[in-house]
Amino acid sequence: MNFRARSAALGLACIAYAAIIGSLLPAAAETTKERVLKDGRIVIGIHNRAPWGYKKEGTGELVGWHPDLLRAAFADLGVKQIDFEVTEFGALIPGLMAGRFDAVASGLSITPERCKQVAFGGPDLKSDDAAVVLAGNPKAIHSYADLAAKSDLIMGGGRGSNVIKNAITQGVPDDRILQFPDIETNIAALRAGRIDAAVFSSPTVIGLLAGSKSPDLERANPFTTGDSSISYIAIAFRKDDGDLRDLYDKGLAKVMSSGAIATIMAKYGFGPAEAVPTGLTTAQLCGSAN
Repeated sequence: MNFRARSAALGLACIAYAAIIGSLLPAAAETTKERVLKDGRIVIGIHNRAPWGYKKEGTGELVGWHPDLLRAAFADLGVKQIDFEVTEFGALIPGLMAGRFDAVASGLSITPERCKQVAFGGPDLKSDDAAVVLAGNPKAIHSYADLAAKSDLIMGGGRGSNVIKNAITQGVPDDRILQFPDIETNIAALRAGRIDAAVFSSPTVIGLLAGSKSPDLERANPFTTGDSSISYIAIAFRKDDGDLRDLYDKGLAKVMSSGAIATIMAKYGFGPAEAVPTGLTTAQLCGSAN
């Protein structure tokens, strides 16, 4: 075999070898963002509670602050179908990590601890802690200090929620705090006298007491908390899905800059007290845990 023939044969052998190796190598895995954009569909985990995301009585329609915000943010990004799956609040992040959802949106506060687990989108709402009590506030509960000082008082809070940590930090003994899986059981315990105050985030209380559907309840006013109780709410993604989070943030920025955010806020009874300060970022809120 002459030199030219040997070179041609070697070249063909190299091509064949490359084809075999290429067929053995795994194809690059499709990212969550690529799948979402290809299908035009995203799955969001929520906790069925007002005002964050809940099924409307009678119709079963999924409404709420985060469903409206997500629909607006993704409207121009090619994601036309947003499916919501309901789970307990404490199961949101575990469900996200297990791949049950592409993101979770149910009033999650941005905290350094959570920032180690998930990639938060931009902050969309400011929140403080607020207490729901029986009408007339018969136990005169106006602060965590009151709950801590009066040994006969029992507080209720959501399992896995920030209010539990805040209450303990501000002196409420953990043996006088009952934790509930959802708003309904928490409020039922208040009405039954098992607890004296049900504590939630302020946006949750605004939604809960909207209209005249709960005349036997009221918001403790004032309910004084420390600065550490102020938090900012955001939608959470898996750490590996930073590109999907960035896509959402692009849509969120447009919703905020266009002024559409104010319309959604007004729909759920939110005002300037719940607005996120201009320039505040997730990176600042996460700190070194970002």
